[in-house]
Amino acid sequence: MWLCSAAIPAKSWVPCCCLHSLVRAVLALGARPLARTATGRDGIRRVASTVTERPDLRAETTFEVRGATYRLAVLRGPEMAPLMPLYRDAFGRGLFSSEWLTRKYACERRGVGGFSCAAFTQSGEAAGSVGVLPWPVRFGDRVETAGQMVDVATGSAHRGRGLFVRLAEMAREVCEAAGVSFLFGFPNEAAYPIWINKLGYQHSDDLVEHRLPIRTIWAERVARRVGALRPFYERHVQRTLSADVAADPVLENSVLLEGFAGTDRDRAFHAYKSSFAGSRVLAIDGGRVWLNLRHGLLVGDLEALSEADLDRTAHALERLARRLGVHQILFQASKDTRFSPFFANRFRTLPGMPVIYRNLRSQIPREKLRFTFGDLDNF
Repeated sequence: MWLCSAAIPAKSWVPCCCLHSLVRAVLALGARPLARTATGRDGIRRVASTVTERPDLRAETTFEVRGATYRLAVLRGPEMAPLMPLYRDAFGRGLFSSEWLTRKYACERRGVGGFSCAAFTQSGEAAGSVGVLPWPVRFGDRVETAGQMVDVATGSAHRGRGLFVRLAEMAREVCEAAGVSFLFGFPNEAAYPIWINKLGYQHSDDLVEHRLPIRTIWAERVARRVGALRPFYERHVQRTLSADVAADPVLENSVLLEGFAGTDRDRAFHAYKSSFAGSRVLAIDGGRVWLNLRHGLLVGDLEALSEADLDRTAHALERLARRLGVHQILFQASKDTRFSPFFANRFRTLPGMPVIYRNLRSQIPREKLRFTFGDLDNF
């Protein structure tokens, strides 16, 4: 889970002798401060932040295995366009576009921006990648920068050569040198043992999935498969949801209210998530909800504070799903949050994804970390 035939221009590569040179070059990207942008992506609520400008520099090193030589590089934003064929090969879906990828990696935290460590063949074909998205994680008054491991991909012709491990270690070294406190991710079954057994990560937590089938006309599924119907369905979605748009679009992370540690979701965070993935905060009966519409009604988090609020929210979500013509409601969260017993009694409960963790310099106890569906990178 987590691939271009076009060659990378030679003039855009600055050779370095080793990975340490690469890390030093990445750290040098924080040379000149920029003014804050209107979107506020450079700031985290109640935490001072300085955004830095990167010079036009590409750091490079090489990795040799089984007679093949790969060029390794750190890519950001529009530089990631050559990875598109790799992603389509590895993930087998058409979600990705160069513009979408640029928006996804536009997040930034204290001068650390989203990036991907990538491997290219000598002909310029993308062979593998490991991405990192930086997030603020709060525990009480303490806020640290965490790196979420995402978009791990190896081209089908390059598997079994250690590219995954090499690129993951490269990403860790870049994060460690940049001051990131810890790394985490939600790996699939194939990648999980590699993270644990070869890369030194720990199993930190497990998400639990709660799924409720909806009896309705499956308009969303039909519109997704029949392109001519999609514009009509999208207009229906906009009309349906516009009446419920929350006056305050910032929904605080529910796990923080329970005394756990979790991502610190401010206005810039929600604006970022909405810009590339289309999530939104709605005000419905029982409290605000953070939703996305993709293969069902996906619930990123909820505001409901009592069981009565949760019951009203669940019924309101069912009514909304029927109006939208979606076939299921999905919610995931760490297994011991306050939502788990409520949804376990009303929704079908399935094992969710594991959470992996590697400490770099964090003072937030690992056992205090909790996550919800909205913490997944593409929510």
